[in-house]
Amino acid sequence: MSDVSSQIYQAVREVITRRSYDRAVAATALAERLLHNEGAIVRQEDEIFVGERPMSKDRELLSRMAQSTGLGFALYAGNRRIAVAAVLDAGTPPELGEFAHGDLVDRVLRRREIFKGSVEYREREYLAVCRPLHASGGQDFAPVGMIEAFQDKEAYFDLLAAAARSGVEDQVADVEERADSMESIIHFIDDVARRLQLLALNGNIIAAQAGEHGRAFRVVCRELGSLADQAKNTGQEVRKLIQTMGLERSEQDLMNPFEALEEAVGPDAGSTPSPSP
Repeated sequence: MSDVSSQIYQAVREVITRRSYDRAVAATALAERLLHNEGAIVRQEDEIFVGERPMSKDRELLSRMAQSTGLGFALYAGNRRIAVAAVLDAGTPPELGEFAHGDLVDRVLRRREIFKGSVEYREREYLAVCRPLHASGGQDFAPVGMIEAFQDKEAYFDLLAAAARSGVEDQVADVEERADSMESIIHFIDDVARRLQLLALNGNIIAAQAGEHGRAFRVVCRELGSLADQAKNTGQEVRKLIQTMGLERSEQDLMNPFEALEEAVGPDAGSTPSPSP
């Protein structure tokens, strides 16, 4: 394992993780805006109401957000989780009724900032973004709850790897199709070269048997032999052209950089440290 490969692999994971956080930040902002558009937000004890709707029982909005983004969403009344919605790719959702992770409470409820980092649910690491939820007209007061978007970290990278493999398979199929077409052309040229060589050989034999009368025919046979050599050389040039165009690349050559690096340095070599909240 080279240090350079490990550094590149880690850099790739960091970029992907950062983009995942950016997507979750935008998703939670949209969810908060949609909640405010649905009605006045108020907290009553351990419940968040949007208009007359208790959000612990009405999870339609969270479900729509989860389906449209591929993320999981959780809604908190204070620091207690009252509603969860998630699609399969986001991972197993955390339990209802549990209290929020301490880092979320400190950053979001006390400091009124957006949390971006890793949290652990059910012994699984999740990428999480959590923002304050304010009561309608209460932006200057303490948040009444939180909106969280989460994504199972390993499931997310497995999903990316599966998509990359699918893309590689499509590329391999396309390359194989083009290579087959070029190979058929090479076979044709080789066949022409062999036939010309055979004609030249037979012609020389007949010309020799004809003696003086076959002198002119020997000239034709030499031209046939020369043409056979040219056809053979053309076949070799086409093969070189195929190599230059990359039509003989293997699946390993077509592997995307992320997957190739992972195979080279190992799945755990470039694990990104959990971002500090």
